[in-house]
Amino acid sequence: MADEIAVALLGQVMTLSGQVTERMRAGLERLGLTESLANLVWLLRPDTDPLPLRKIAGLLHCDPSNVTLLSAKLEERGLAERRPHPGDGRVRTLVLTPDGRRVREQLIELVARHSPLAGLDESEQKQLHALLDKALAGA
Repeated sequence: MADEIAVALLGQVMTLSGQVTERMRAGLERLGLTESLANLVWLLRPDTDPLPLRKIAGLLHCDPSNVTLLSAKLEERGLAERRPHPGDGRVRTLVLTPDGRRVREQLIELVARHSPLAGLDESEQKQLHALLDKALAGA
């Protein structure tokens, strides 16, 4: 029984992921972002310490060379800059520019408006958030 529920839940998560991607496609085109670039912009939180490029690669589950390529594309558009890490100058980080911050805000607004989760009320969103946090903490 528990296996059936786990399989059904994973199916729902995968369906949800597909719906998010499909609903975001037109909005991402308007922002001039591919899914990969959007994922990278999403990770670059201006309110936290900058992430090393290797850490970004781990979070995106990709090779560091892919992050280098994506970083270059964001730099070409003036949305991000590669900089030395403030604590260790040998480590490179990626930081959003003011234009990049504006695009990130637009991306967040887009997701908030068009996500299948937007149909949940605040209490339901908090409950789901807590459950997903718990599931991810065990991963």
